[in-house]
Amino acid sequence: MNVLDLPFNKILLIKKSDVPDTILMLEDRMEYQNHLGTVHASAQYALAEASSGEILERNFGDWKGAYFPVVRRVEAKYKNPAKGRLFSTGFIEQDSAMKAKKELSEKGRTLVDVIVRIVDEENNVTLEGLFTWFIAKNKK
Repeated sequence: MNVLDLPFNKILLIKKSDVPDTILMLEDRMEYQNHLGTVHASAQYALAEASSGEILERNFGDWKGAYFPVVRRVEAKYKNPAKGRLFSTGFIEQDSAMKAKKELSEKGRTLVDVIVRIVDEENNVTLEGLFTWFIAKNKK
């Protein structure tokens, strides 16, 4: 499933990034601001979580309903105030992806870590996150 098709991500207007080497983006909107005039932590988190799902999909492909992924655990660190448009970058370590694919094949379930960074237009890191996804074979 495309993470941009999820209703919550549509409400936030998260979209594919138009900036090279980034994944998703959040526009500069007053609705995302907090009491300090910077981007609210929850808006940044939502972008990071959606990005982790996009990275997962890019690494594991379209399962066509054969497996279902859900976030199991998250570690997030806010590094700098976020202003303006925000962009995501991230990855799954290659060894981790290969191990997870093997476990899915053999056991029908696995855990995989996705590392995500949110950056502003000046490439300042505003959030670093580690999203651990649980993936299991769909029993239907």
